[in-house]
Formats: sequence, C-alpha cells, structure tokens
Amino acid sequence: MIVVTNTIKVKEGHADALASRFGEPGGVQDMPGFIRLEVWHGAPKDGAEELKICTTWENEEAFKGWTSSPAFRGSHRGAGKNENILGASLDKYELLISRNSEN
Repeated sequence: MIVVTNTIKVKEGHADALASRFGEPGGVQDMPGFIRLEVWHGAPKDGAEELKICTTWENEEAFKGWTSSPAFRGSHRGAGKNENILGASLDKYELLISRNSEN
C-alpha cells in the first residue's frame, strides 16, 4: 500500500474553495486500486494556507494508472492557471506499519 501526498500552498482565504473540489463526485474515487482520499488543512501562516491531499492506493501501479488516465487530466485541467496556488509538491510513501485502536 502507498500514500501519495500533494501539498498545495495557496493564498490565505482560498483554501476552502480549492478543498471543496476534492469532495465532488467522480474522478479519483472511481479508479481501480484507489482506497481513500483525505484533505488536510494547515493553519494560515505568512499570508498563505496549506492543503495536504492524501490519497491511499493498493500499489504504485494503481497510482500510475490514475496519473495516466483521462480522468486525471480532466481533473487537473486549468490548475496551472489558478493564480491562488502558490506552489505544490508531490511525495510518495510506502506503508511499513499500521496500528489502530484494536491492535
């Protein structure tokens, strides 16, 4: 299992509008191997806010299937023209240990 985080820095006051797009139906949640999407919001700092988009996948191949899909291209259309986005970075992590309240 892998988690991919997309950390997006936006101008202060614009995080909620961008975050709401990730709750819309269709897109990533319909992809084979997709497990979960979470959107985390960081506190404003120095005139900017941070969103951390975390997607969990069965494996690397499932994530690559998403990034090469027409749905991915459609969901990211025009993202480079959003003047409220100050920057973004993508990171991948492999799950090594998982614990919950039952174990």
